[in-house]
Amino acid sequence: MIMAQERLILKRQARLEEMTTFVRRCSRDGRPIDEVERELWSSRLQLGQTLLAGYVEGVGPGDVGDTPSCEGRELRRLELPHDRRYVSVFGELSISCYLYGTRETQKHEVVPTDALLCLPDGEFSYLLQEWDQSFCVEDSYEESRRKVDKILGIGQSVRRLEQMSVSMAESVSAFQDSAPKQPAGEEGSILVLTADGKGVPMRRDVGQDPPVIGGRRKKGEKANKKRIACVAGCRPSIRSCGRRRTWWRRCYAMPASRIGPSLATSSCGPS
Repeated sequence: MIMAQERLILKRQARLEEMTTFVRRCSRDGRPIDEVERELWSSRLQLGQTLLAGYVEGVGPGDVGDTPSCEGRELRRLELPHDRRYVSVFGELSISCYLYGTRETQKHEVVPTDALLCLPDGEFSYLLQEWDQSFCVEDSYEESRRKVDKILGIGQSVRRLEQMSVSMAESVSAFQDSAPKQPAGEEGSILVLTADGKGVPMRRDVGQDPPVIGGRRKKGEKANKKRIACVAGCRPSIRSCGRRRTWWRRCYAMPASRIGPSLATSSCGPS
């Protein structure tokens, strides 16, 4: 295990020397900076993958003995370690890990490597999932897949991204329920309505607003029209003349000399 990690570290040092030699050669040859940048980025991904593999080798396959006990029950280590696919932002890794259970064909009850490395339930790393979803919330799955593949060189399918979104959404309800709720007596006196609440459909009163059954839809007409709304309560905010002058300077880049003395001495009420 230690020897394997040392080999990967030596490989990393050799790769770093190659990158240094490449930079010096490009300086002498006068290559364009964008070509050097592309090559260095590709080498950096390979270097990161080598170092990450060295880290995994240093942790080991999770061998905690032949027959450990878990919750009062004795488990058996399966004969051979299994390989698990792990896809990081640097590329794909194969993680070797020992499994513990009662038999090979039954569910594996304990996988020490998963706990040691804090591995996700699926194949994709938490960082890669975070970057994937940062694109998916703005673009389609296909467009997001192309962007990530162009930057990282990782070929992901649209189905994988869809499954990832569904899996990550399972924790949304628990997160929302854990957020503190404002007591009804402490709500603000002003009700704020915004039209920026995307994806929050309002419930339709079927009795007062029944759905319209039409014929063939026209070009560009959607099957159903969602009405969205987002409401919140707030309290009045009293702004003084000084705060208003500061706001005006910030928005219009007005020097203080251009604000007249009449405005400085005028009274400003609630807004």
